[in-house]
Amino acid sequence: MLLRGSPQQFLEHHLLFVENAEQQYPAWESLPNPFMTEEPSVPAEPDLPSSNLTNATDCGEEILLYGDTEKIVIGAVLSIIILMTIAGNGLVIISVCIVKKLRQPSNYLVVSLAAADLSVAFAVMPFVTITDLVGGEWLFGKVFCNVFIAMDVMCCTASIMTLCIISVDR
Repeated sequence: MLLRGSPQQFLEHHLLFVENAEQQYPAWESLPNPFMTEEPSVPAEPDLPSSNLTNATDCGEEILLYGDTEKIVIGAVLSIIILMTIAGNGLVIISVCIVKKLRQPSNYLVVSLAAADLSVAFAVMPFVTITDLVGGEWLFGKVFCNVFIAMDVMCCTASIMTLCIISVDR
């Protein structure tokens, strides 16, 4: 379709069309703006039981609020994973440092990987676990949020890069 007329006429016609549509369909005004950065403060469905509630975070992710039993089970499992990560990587570092036969250049890369994974277990995993268990709300302040994000990226990148170096070495 070929439009004739000036851009100003087209714009006026378009605005008139939009105004007419808003008058005919007032429910459009209540639809959420896809570019909102914050959710409305009024809860959508307040009568749902707390074990099945979902909330939206500022970035649009759906988060799940767990019940007390679910929190205990998930917290225990994640805590065991964190402790096993710390113990396993600590044993790798200690064994390479103590046993003289293991002190070889190729094992230094394994120690580096263990140190990177140990830093993830200490600096990242506990805070992610707590944040997940409380429903996705960050409890540790804005400054530490930025520090945490930097530590997360740095530790995980160190682990990934060490894996890449090990694969090239082997």
